[in-house]
Amino acid sequence: MTLKISIYGLGNFGYALLKHLDNKNNHKIEIFAYDRNEILMKYLKKYRRHLFLHKSIKISQKICLTNDIGTLLEDCDVLIMAINSESTRDVIKKIKKFLNKKIIIVNTAKAIDYKTGNRLSELFYEQIPKRKFSYSILAGGTIAKDLFHHEPLGADIACKNKNDLKILKNLFEAPNLKIYTTTDLTGVEYASAFKNIIAIMAGIINGMNFSFGSETHVISRSAYEIQKIILKRGGKMSTFKTNSQSWTNDLWMSCMGNSRNREFGKLLGKGLKVNQAILIMKNQRKTVEGINTLKGINESKISKEYPLLNFLYRLIIKKSTNIDELKTMIVSNQNKL
Repeated sequence: MTLKISIYGLGNFGYALLKHLDNKNNHKIEIFAYDRNEILMKYLKKYRRHLFLHKSIKISQKICLTNDIGTLLEDCDVLIMAINSESTRDVIKKIKKFLNKKIIIVNTAKAIDYKTGNRLSELFYEQIPKRKFSYSILAGGTIAKDLFHHEPLGADIACKNKNDLKILKNLFEAPNLKIYTTTDLTGVEYASAFKNIIAIMAGIINGMNFSFGSETHVISRSAYEIQKIILKRGGKMSTFKTNSQSWTNDLWMSCMGNSRNREFGKLLGKGLKVNQAILIMKNQRKTVEGINTLKGINESKISKEYPLLNFLYRLIIKKSTNIDELKTMIVSNQNKL
């Protein structure tokens, strides 16, 4: 049986997944891909290379590139959503009318809904009947550059349906990518979203020129706050074990690597205003998903019990404090952490 795999969104990670599946050269799958950028699609069809990213990487002729969402989703078996969280609501509206059979949706966005604070899976369940899809998330310390260069990587796929987990593991796993499966969809969704907040905090400490030890101290305390929140929201403790790809692996990759969230935090730590830092990231075509996750957090639930998260919310969302408060917290009042 041949599976039709469709990729919606050909930004950095979407294109990396496209090439990853292309490299597998699996005769049991056919790959369709779509992006709303018509100029990009025209360029890809002509040159089989991306217009903006990794221009030396070429995709094979077996990839079907389409400008039509209906064609993308017709008889689709697995839909990979490689879009940012802000676009999720609009994209759901666009795709739902084309779902003519039950499919597996694999989301790669790592955030919660900035309007409601709901997990992204809940947005799908609100608008699409459950009988039409099975929801999953791909999460872990896998970045596009490493996928392109065939580095040995690991990732979690979370889904409540165990049979679908087997299909997805077989689809994505390769000699350079180990896939681990879990049914803790709630925990993985929250963990992969909230670790972006911790990465912003790590960047701030680095930008303030504190030591590496200070940075790891604040990371560990921020992670402790986040873990408490996720467990209260229904996540399982198993998601926070040291071998977890969606928590431990992704956390250290985001906090200690060159992630967009950490980069944004470094700008704040160096003294830039929030709006200035956001503008710089936008000009570089970089989405900071941690900001959307912060927007979606209920302010009443992050008060005194979570001092670091509370500070970051007031700094970035409310704009009612500055980084001097954080300096006081970690230098003079460590008992509060």
